[in-house]
Amino acid sequence: MLSDRLKNRLMRERPMVAVSLQLPADVVKSMQAIAPLHGFSDYKTLLKSYISEGLRRDEARSPIATVLTYRR
Repeated sequence: MLSDRLKNRLMRERPMVAVSLQLPADVVKSMQAIAPLHGFSDYKTLLKSYISEGLRRDEARSPIATVLTYRR
């Protein structure tokens, strides 16, 4: 059974926020080279995947994760 938080994460129509990051050029070049190896069309999608993976892992470890709620 999926938690409400996970159900909300799987919804495609979630509010989005634009974020601007400055990354070293060599990191971007590495991600551009690695993205296709993971089946992604560009490095931005790979970066989103990395963020989602890390967030899921940290939320699973964190006691605060049980009290997090998401608003629609």
